[in-house]
Amino acid sequence: MKTKTFERIPALVAVVLIGLVVAACAIRLRGGDEQTSTSASADVTSDPLATKLAECRSVTYEQKDARSECRKAWAEKRRQFLGQKAPAPSGGAPPQAGSPLFVAPKDESRLPSGYRPIQQTGKE
Repeated sequence: MKTKTFERIPALVAVVLIGLVVAACAIRLRGGDEQTSTSASADVTSDPLATKLAECRSVTYEQKDARSECRKAWAEKRRQFLGQKAPAPSGGAPPQAGSPLFVAPKDESRLPSGYRPIQQTGKE
């Protein structure tokens, strides 16, 4: 009878240790959520752009004015995230060199010389 009791002790100890590990992980995870939500809510209240982005999560397709404002807020957040400078108001003028919308003209200096241009036939 005593040998069966001694054989069960390692299994009992293993079950208790597994229970302690699971409890420790659950306590650790639960504590982390509270800290994250507190810091996230503090960031949203102190940053008006974050507040606007939080409001944009509930905008529906039918709210056209709100969607356009949200697009502006998302563009601003993207600009900040990428570390770009604020764009100057262009007023319909073409983008200037240095602007993120500016595309340099194609460099044709690498094209081989001495070849005839390809002629398009009228067949399609």
